[in-house]
Amino acid sequence: MFLTDADFHRADWPLLQNGAVHLFWSPEVLAETRKNLAELGYEESEIAFGSKAPGFRAQISRALKWRDQFGYDSWNGNLDALNDGMRHFPFGPSGRSALIFVDFQNFALNSPETAHAILDIIERAARDHLLCGRLLMALVQTNDNRYTCPPVGGRRVDWNPREWTQQDRGL
Repeated sequence: MFLTDADFHRADWPLLQNGAVHLFWSPEVLAETRKNLAELGYEESEIAFGSKAPGFRAQISRALKWRDQFGYDSWNGNLDALNDGMRHFPFGPSGRSALIFVDFQNFALNSPETAHAILDIIERAARDHLLCGRLLMALVQTNDNRYTCPPVGGRRVDWNPREWTQQDRGL
């Protein structure tokens, strides 16, 4: 966890200190963050939202190893079941994981309430996993540099530190 002065200079500290869900606009900033997290032992699962991407349910089922957890192939869209899946998130040996959502604006535009609910579930699950020393976060890339998300898990959803100001996002 974060026990020494050096720990507070790790790439994950500026993200985790403000919650588990973070917005990204620039693919380059996201790529750099992913690289930095990988160097810290974070495993990642990428979930893409686009016309050529497999369906969200199939992707999240793969990321959560749905068959291993529940004995059937895929998540059916029930948010209570997703909450259960996140509660038993399949961490690897490092105990550090990042869910990477790419082109999230497509999902948020078509299903805003469900998109918000999913981020809320992740935020709450991440906080619960902290109790056992496991780190979970969601890096949410959107091409909408004005995107705002209602609070999740009682926390505001912020832009990552490098794109926190509107000027950093080209506004």
